[in-house]
Amino acid sequence: MSSDDKQLAAYLEDAAERCARTGRPYFTKFLTDSEQALLKRVKMPHGVELRLFGGEANLDYERACIGLLPSEMSDIDDGIFPIGAVTFTLGQKDRITHRDVLGTLISVGIERDTIGDIYLYEDKAIAYLYSAVIPLVADTVTKIGGIGVRAEIGVNAPIPERKFQLLRLSVSSLRLDTMVGHLAGHGRNNAVEKYIRPQRVTVNSVVCTDVDHRLKAGDKISVRGVGKFVFDEINSEGRKGSLHITVKKYI
Repeated sequence: MSSDDKQLAAYLEDAAERCARTGRPYFTKFLTDSEQALLKRVKMPHGVELRLFGGEANLDYERACIGLLPSEMSDIDDGIFPIGAVTFTLGQKDRITHRDVLGTLISVGIERDTIGDIYLYEDKAIAYLYSAVIPLVADTVTKIGGIGVRAEIGVNAPIPERKFQLLRLSVSSLRLDTMVGHLAGHGRNNAVEKYIRPQRVTVNSVVCTDVDHRLKAGDKISVRGVGKFVFDEINSEGRKGSLHITVKKYI
């Protein structure tokens, strides 16, 4: 565990103890999926419920807030989280990217940990944000990526399903170094030196530096600077023991 992870884990444990002692809820700002994985290592005191929420129910969050609730508040719905959204509407022929939206939000002076997931449509973008920064964003953002937009507080369209690019690969094994080499377009040795040893790879939100780690169907692999993937299935076995597999890449 890195020093930053240890600090965050200690911070969460302290917040949980304060929640149990005072009976008051506590909420973090938005955490990455690897930071969320630290929850497995945090000791929860009796009488504290831990809840994860990213702004909308039943979504596969990439960024979410942790809520620590006293047991007497366990029936309260997720509306208690200090999270809201801003919808940006643009012209039907205009297009913006996730990076355009994120860059614009940061440029108005808000911190990265107050920004949650961003969803794109053909003519809209929805950004989930920490409630305290929503008025600033709604009042100041008039352009994204050089394109004029209209900002409205709230969600005025259904959230689109995550989209994936299907990758069909032939691999010699399901070892981490082999898989990352294919996903990143590098050889196995380069994958180890560039991504795995520098701790730029997570498996199911946990940093993994074990090159021999065997992946299984359903595992989520994130390679920093390359993308996020889901190992979908083994389709068949080829000659000399090679495996034909399907991997889904988040787009």
